[in-house]
Amino acid sequence: MSNGSAQDQPMNAGLIELAKQGDRQALALLLKQISPLIHRFGLRMCQNQADAEDVLQDTLISVAEHLPAFEGRASLASWVFLLARTACARRRRGLKNRPHLPEEAARGRPSEDMTPEEAADQGELHTRLARALGSISDEHREVLLLRDMEGLTAAEVAESLSLNVAAVKSRLHRARTSLRAAWDDVLRSEGPLKNANCPNVVLALSKKLEGDLAAEDCATMEKHIEACPVCNEACSALRAALGACRREGNAEISPQLRARIQALVDSLVARR
Repeated sequence: MSNGSAQDQPMNAGLIELAKQGDRQALALLLKQISPLIHRFGLRMCQNQADAEDVLQDTLISVAEHLPAFEGRASLASWVFLLARTACARRRRGLKNRPHLPEEAARGRPSEDMTPEEAADQGELHTRLARALGSISDEHREVLLLRDMEGLTAAEVAESLSLNVAAVKSRLHRARTSLRAAWDDVLRSEGPLKNANCPNVVLALSKKLEGDLAAEDCATMEKHIEACPVCNEACSALRAALGACRREGNAEISPQLRARIQALVDSLVARR
């Protein structure tokens, strides 16, 4: 399931090669391309604005310093997120007494084309997503961010997390199940109870999204969902949560952050 964020801004091989060879203009463009991805990942993992900006700075410095050694065996995106994940891990070890990021600061910048009503709806989705992601484990959150928000392939996520693809998919299915539960707890605590004979449709839907569900199993799941309102609601909740992840991955960054990124990129390029 490629949602598009990292893939919508493909890292041109020629640009990467020019940057590796020391072309300052190419390096500046490359660093600016990857900056929003890194900042978004750091923001959701650290849940603290100051630490997210530190993660962004640390990762950009690492990319600028080590890019000449990048051999291209993995995609640049998976390598960059590996560096960002390492920077996040260092920050999270010191976060026990740090306040979480205010929800309004975690929201993406509304599009100028939105009506006030659409902007309000988007703000509500951002708030719900922030709460849901903040309530699940770090290992579940990071695999969701990389796969469902940033659009990395399963293989690229595996490179970033130093796992094999099978382990990534297994963790992703569990993460999506956790996200669905966190997204709308009321579906679990109110309304009709799930029948003991109901299949695990949330897991089945996650497998379907990864292309790992056999056609006959997919048909069985879809037939059951049509007849079971509780399972239909559960799948709708997961689709809504993953849709919010995709929209978050496409959110614009603020002009203030854009200016700070530009200043940081300029200073890094000047060192070359």
